[in-house]
Amino acid sequence: MASHLKIFKTEILQDYILVFPFSEGAAFRYSDLQMEANTVRLLAAKHRDLNLIIDLGNLNYFGSEFIGSLVSVAREKKNQGKKVVVCNAVPQMKEVLENMGLFKLWPYTDTRELAIEKISALETTKA
Repeated sequence: MASHLKIFKTEILQDYILVFPFSEGAAFRYSDLQMEANTVRLLAAKHRDLNLIIDLGNLNYFGSEFIGSLVSVAREKKNQGKKVVVCNAVPQMKEVLENMGLFKLWPYTDTRELAIEKISALETTKA
């Protein structure tokens, strides 16, 4: 886990990298967001064999810069041929992400447990 981060928490769990944004999506400096997103991307690059779950359960709001940072991390994993699932967004943010078409790129589930099941199902269909 990258314990020095203030905007993102990360955790390695079995076959997954879990990313938990935990700062309110507007309550940070842009330079901090970019620096931390780079740290998370490096973690994703280091663990090429792990899938990614982005758990948004600790956020009530996040802006476009924040969404962009999450997209960049998710693209890193997708470029590695791994699966990405987004989960646990509050209803209004889920709607924003859905309207942006992000769930066409990466599936969404309501809970982390369902995200793990979704990745397992996607891995099974890939094999």
